[in-house]
Amino acid sequence: MKSYPYILIVGSIIGLLASFLLTLDTIKLIKNPNVSLPCNINPFVSCTSVATAWQGEVFGFPNSLLGIVAFSMLLSIGIMLYSGGRSRKPLWLLVNLGTLASMIFIMWFFYQSVYNIGSLCIYCMIVWTVTWPLFLYTTIWNFRENHFVLQSLKVKQQKIIDTLGHFISKNHFQILSTWYLIIIFLILFQFRDFFFS
Repeated sequence: MKSYPYILIVGSIIGLLASFLLTLDTIKLIKNPNVSLPCNINPFVSCTSVATAWQGEVFGFPNSLLGIVAFSMLLSIGIMLYSGGRSRKPLWLLVNLGTLASMIFIMWFFYQSVYNIGSLCIYCMIVWTVTWPLFLYTTIWNFRENHFVLQSLKVKQQKIIDTLGHFISKNHFQILSTWYLIIIFLILFQFRDFFFS
């Protein structure tokens, strides 16, 4: 998949920039809780509401710091791949596991933002937007490079995994688009009074 290094590099740069800007805004909030942040567009899109909620610091520090670390690592891997470097299966499986963990975390944070906090952070939404394709295309890369071929699996189990990989590879655009549409629908439905009043 020739486009995968570019997906890693571009997606990581966008995610890294969003995480960095959110970190800067969080520092401003720490210095002055009454500061007016440029990302506070309206009650619906408010970085302050999200950043000051407990969900914004799940591990005792701003979530955006996790983004800086994660996207920096993915950017390095993307540059390595673009430069012709190759890594062994264990690294790629760890990358897949890391992007899966990121997906689970951002889906949890999406739920918290939409249904509990009641506001969205524009930088967080950018991170959500790039994390999904990073996970999806990392998974496709691993399928195409046969990194999910495991000797510990039985033939039937491996066949199921191979079939799943073929389906995801063949329908990646539809899968990606469907996820975006579902997220947009959930946001519009939850904040329908704001959008349609």
